[in-house]
Amino acid sequence: MSRLRTAIAERRRTRARLREDRAFERLLARAPTVESAHELRAISTRR
Repeated sequence: MSRLRTAIAERRRTRARLREDRAFERLLARAPTVESAHELRAISTRR
C-alpha cells in the first residue's frame, strides 16, 4: 500500500508541475513586450 500511495503522490506532483508550466507558458505568451517575457523567463529559472 505504501508504494501505491507513493506512486499516487508522485503522479500528483508531476501533474501539478505540468499545470504550473502550462500556466507560465500562457503568461509568457501574453507578455506585453519581449523584454517583459525575458524578465519572466529569468525569474522562472530561479525557482
